[in-house]
Amino acid sequence: MSTALYSWSRLGLRTAAAAAGVEGPPTKLVFVVTKRCHSRCVYCDIWKVKDTPGGLDDELTLAEIRSLAAANPFLQWIDFTGGEPTDRPDFVEVVQAFAAACPDLLLVHFPTNGIATKRIDQVVAQLQATVRARLVVTVSIDGPPELNDRLRGIRNDFAHAVDTLAALRRRLGPDQLFVGMTLHGHKGSCGLTTSELVEQTFAAINDALAVREEPPIGWGSFHLNIPHLSQHYYGNSASEAKDGFGGPAHRAEVAAALRLAASKPKAGYSGMRAIERIYRSEALRYLATGKTHITCSALLSTAYLSEKGAVYPCTIWDRPLGNVRQSGFALLPIIEAARREGVRQAVIEGRCPNCWTPCEAYPAIGASPLRSLAAFVRGG
Repeated sequence: MSTALYSWSRLGLRTAAAAAGVEGPPTKLVFVVTKRCHSRCVYCDIWKVKDTPGGLDDELTLAEIRSLAAANPFLQWIDFTGGEPTDRPDFVEVVQAFAAACPDLLLVHFPTNGIATKRIDQVVAQLQATVRARLVVTVSIDGPPELNDRLRGIRNDFAHAVDTLAALRRRLGPDQLFVGMTLHGHKGSCGLTTSELVEQTFAAINDALAVREEPPIGWGSFHLNIPHLSQHYYGNSASEAKDGFGGPAHRAEVAAALRLAASKPKAGYSGMRAIERIYRSEALRYLATGKTHITCSALLSTAYLSEKGAVYPCTIWDRPLGNVRQSGFALLPIIEAARREGVRQAVIEGRCPNCWTPCEAYPAIGASPLRSLAAFVRGG
């Protein structure tokens, strides 16, 4: 049996165990490698961390991250996030540390604001050459040029992001590179519905690619995110009252945009497309009721680690569980203690903030096969 097939078999067995409620080591980690970020997004305060006293001090060092990777060799899927992950000068070495220590590592994902095209392209090239895990990158674009640049606070942000998208497409396959658009309520004075903004953003990206003599992206590469609030991650809890963010009218518009995306033709078929369909179907239920049919897998098959070593159940729930600097960099003792204290049971019973972010939704879909199949049949 090949190494990759063995690792996929292991992931399948561990996912089946999670589906049965067996509490073992997590398969997935969401790791905030840095809060450095040159974007100035109006809906996220991560970029302000660098301007607060001690904001960027005490981030896990590369030596500590190597100890962290060595202490958690069971990881098979890691989302490296930020901030802007590539703003960390040793980001390649960070990923390489986990690749070396985790023999079953299958999937590495990171989002990028796309501002520094040359550096991001070099990072991807280095990771392709040195890391055997599948590499997936999401380039963030949140509107057509003028709106995107205002939302993300950077002049010509849209143009830079499309440059990065074009550069990475020469390296990554269609199921390894995505555009991520978060459907915020900050429409300002543009006078368009969220669905209209989605249509215009998709068209603007392809118009910009055409100018660069690049082929267009398809709807299968265009991912729509539901916005969320998180004090410990985004630092955006105060945004709830701004511009209708999260209100009933905004949720209805987001739902309409998701239905629009579901109606668009998508070339080919892949497991990722199936997961995306389930994500959208359950997102519609979440937007209508605040709940989904699928139980979150936080502290079952997933965990969240901050840039300073703090462990949380997920990206959204602001409940610190411990710090890996006090556990020999091992995640499992902290996770097991949280399970004993009933934190995992609170997730099962919905006594958490309740969310539907891709970070938590995708592994939850894998750990809930029957309910996920029902969501797939419903479509969305």
